Amino acid sequence: MGVPWEFLKEPIYALNEFQMYFAILFLIVAFVLFVISILALRKKTSKRLMVVSATFGLFFTKSILVTLDYFFSPGYFMNYTVQVFFDLTILTTLFIALLKK
Repeated sequence: MGVPWEFLKEPIYALNEFQMYFAILFLIVAFVLFVISILALRKKTSKRLMVVSATFGLFFTKSILVTLDYFFSPGYFMNYTVQVFFDLTILTTLFIALLKK
């Protein structure tokens, strides 16, 4: 008797072939969002928008590290724990942006 998610193994293994492309796509999208948020911040300065820009900056930083990790030390530096730390920090900054007035 297998686990209920056994049927997901094949598609997940198939997606591993595209890992480099996903890392680069994540880098590009994070960069574009960060630039847009900085441009918006230059038009209208607010504490909330500043926190949102910092959040996109964290996404961009994470994407740079993930991409570099893929090419130089696959999975050794940006392991699951480091990525979860980044994600928790990003979620915390988004929560702070929601609370700002």
